[in-house]
Amino acid sequence: MADVLKTSSGRVRKKTGYHHGDLRNAIIEAVAKLIAKSHSLDFQLKEVGKMVGTSVPAIYRHFESKQALLVETAIAGYVLQENYRSYALDQAGDMVLSRLLAVGYAYVHFARSHPGYFLLMKSMETEEILSSETYQAQRYKTIRLMDELVTECSSEGYFTDVEKDLVLAALQAAAFGIANLYTADQLRYVAPGLIGQEDVVARLFKISLRAVLSEAGMRAVETVAGDPFQDIPNKPE
Repeated sequence: MADVLKTSSGRVRKKTGYHHGDLRNAIIEAVAKLIAKSHSLDFQLKEVGKMVGTSVPAIYRHFESKQALLVETAIAGYVLQENYRSYALDQAGDMVLSRLLAVGYAYVHFARSHPGYFLLMKSMETEEILSSETYQAQRYKTIRLMDELVTECSSEGYFTDVEKDLVLAALQAAAFGIANLYTADQLRYVAPGLIGQEDVVARLFKISLRAVLSEAGMRAVETVAGDPFQDIPNKPE
């Protein structure tokens, strides 16, 4: 399964290829690629098998059903997303507003690099995925982190006097919207002049944040750490 790893230079690269015999992870990665290609869960296990060079019975030896496979794919997606987030937070430093933006950068660049996982997790969750305790724990961890960062930003006086839930919703709307510009390939239609400008994500986040930033927050946002993925190729596979 493709992954995000640090190199000796501190850059991020995607781990490619599979360990010999790691069929389970290869199946999961194939599912993500099929979802990215079709923007749908309407695929057959024989398509998955063809992609990884195995049979449907072999898939059933690892996953009891297609739904079980989707659950495990969503869980794997959260692990990947957390890898991006950990890297971004490592680059952000101690300033809480930088750390808040780092989570947003990680969200968008995870979506750009792994659109199949992103679509499954954010737009195509099945009842089985939503009932998975592991998946729910992963989701709660992300929500709790965002809640803590927004609370700390508020205590630093970076936000206007608006309720915390409104700030959280505004941030999620911004992150989800920016990510979908890329996963749905909409940038070429709505803003073709921005294609190829790798600072677009940072600029869009800063514009979106201004709606809830106080004067102190407006000053602070100009000094935050930049997008750690800006100079790294993060193109959908």
